[in-house]
Amino acid sequence: MRFNGESLGVMRWPWLVSIVFAACGGPQSTEPSPAKATDKLAILPGLPAQLEADHPKTGDPRQVHVRVWADVGVRAMPHWKDLLTDQLDYADQLLQPMFGVKITVDKISDWDHAGTDPHGALADLQKADAGSDATWVIGYITPGDTATKALEELGAGSPLGHHVVVRGWAEKPETEALSATLPALDPNQRAEVITAHRRHKQTVVLLHELAATLGAIDEADPAWIQHPVYSPKMSTFSDRNRELMQLAIDERLGGGTDVTIAHDLLEAIEKTEWGGWIPTSHDAIVSQLRNVVDQAKSGKTASDVPPAAFDQFDHARELGKQGKVGDALAILDNLDLAYPGNPAMAELRCELLIQKPGIADKRTRKSCAYAAQVAQGDPTPHFAVGEALAGANDFAGARAELAIAAQKIPNLPIGQSVAWQRLVAAYMKMDALTLAEDALAAGKLDADPAAAEIARDRARYGAPKGMFKPDVEGAVVGATRRALELVSAGKLAEASRAIAAAERSFPKAPGPAVARCNLEMVQGAVDPARSACATALARDPDESFALYLDAILLFRDTSDASTRAGIEKLKHAIAVDPDLGQAWRALAKAYERENDTTARAELAKRYQEKFKQQL
Repeated sequence: MRFNGESLGVMRWPWLVSIVFAACGGPQSTEPSPAKATDKLAILPGLPAQLEADHPKTGDPRQVHVRVWADVGVRAMPHWKDLLTDQLDYADQLLQPMFGVKITVDKISDWDHAGTDPHGALADLQKADAGSDATWVIGYITPGDTATKALEELGAGSPLGHHVVVRGWAEKPETEALSATLPALDPNQRAEVITAHRRHKQTVVLLHELAATLGAIDEADPAWIQHPVYSPKMSTFSDRNRELMQLAIDERLGGGTDVTIAHDLLEAIEKTEWGGWIPTSHDAIVSQLRNVVDQAKSGKTASDVPPAAFDQFDHARELGKQGKVGDALAILDNLDLAYPGNPAMAELRCELLIQKPGIADKRTRKSCAYAAQVAQGDPTPHFAVGEALAGANDFAGARAELAIAAQKIPNLPIGQSVAWQRLVAAYMKMDALTLAEDALAAGKLDADPAAAEIARDRARYGAPKGMFKPDVEGAVVGATRRALELVSAGKLAEASRAIAAAERSFPKAPGPAVARCNLEMVQGAVDPARSACATALARDPDESFALYLDAILLFRDTSDASTRAGIEKLKHAIAVDPDLGQAWRALAKAYERENDTTARAELAKRYQEKFKQQL
């Protein structure tokens, strides 16, 4: 470890080297020994285990930068800064060979904190230092009044966190508890052993919490550092936890995000079962990691639900899915008191209020605006609002919100493709075909099925690419779709009014003319139907439904020439709109009229492949 450019690497108990070499007949150290070798050997049974890494890594270590904060209770201890740097140095002596990283302490600062609860202190530390440009921020807090071996009471750290807290050594109670377990020693020997235990225990607490931030899971073996109860026999991490920690630290130093680290940790944890982990710890950490990944996959950057709030947050989310919005909001109200300004919670509140009372309510709009503010890089609030506005037929407002969502999709660490697909789907529901195509291109979704749907809608509803501005196109397609649906449903009077309105609003659009052709044809007005279809095809020669209707009108004349002309119209319609099943079926009947069994058989084969049923 380095601090302010100076090496703090110190060998643990250098006098032990002299003893071992002497016992083996090897060279003895020239360093002055604090006591006779026989005295030193006498204290060996009382010493804690030495931290060690088997199969150490080779090569130059990478730097990890930490900042240290010490509260008033820690600073009151004699030589407190030397004690902290010594513990950091000892931790470094394990981290370097095990993970290939070297701690650099950038700064040790006074911390205006009081209290002995490490979990409360963790939240305070996060407020004091956001952790930017640091691998870890380490807070040391006032010792407790009693000795304890429960690591949960001695430190705090959470998966994917950048902050850890270590409670200071409680000198009197820890010494009294330790003394009862030591062999008979003189006062100097006892002091040395107690010093060694203090260094070991405090360093183990630090390592235990640093490991927690790297996804390590509590272990069953008392000799492993991730066991939940401290033991002086602790010396290393299990190979499985070492694998997780190595993965996480490599990702973190390589520029990985919390989401990418969570994703990779989940894969590593779940690839094989291992009985060395404590099941409750395993399940809790897997749940927390999955929450982060699921949030990102659903198109969210805001995944920072505090671990202590996971269960309540998930319960509120489930209640929302069940339609119990009031109950879900009540839970969020309580969570907001404990975690004000949490982006994930703000987003969930926005989504719940959109359910009830709805997007038109002022409270909903205010809540969603706040969610967008606290989760500034997240497209989720804009998606939620945009989709809700589209559902309320406020297409201009929807386009504005979705445009902001599109700008923020690149902020997502994973799940960008899912977000682009969500944007495409939102535009498709508004019949905004050009905007959907732009989203497909931006998301590089060349093979997405939506591309074929867009091509189909352009052909069927008279919206050739480039004919309409994006803010008009959806209205044209929507009006045409609605008019054709009314004709198909037999609501002819309503269809007539809808078509007339569309013709007034979009006088040069092919779609309303197609709907007019269909209406006139259903009502038996052949000549007006032919005229309307001709108008539609003049405006868009690839208008698939107009091609189909025109072919049906041609088939009223049973001459070979009229039949062949109708066949060409249907072949053209199928080419531009392969999903237009009625065109296939009409073409089959036309082939039957011509007794062209070969063409019909080939058409039947293609139809079976396309629609998975017989023609």
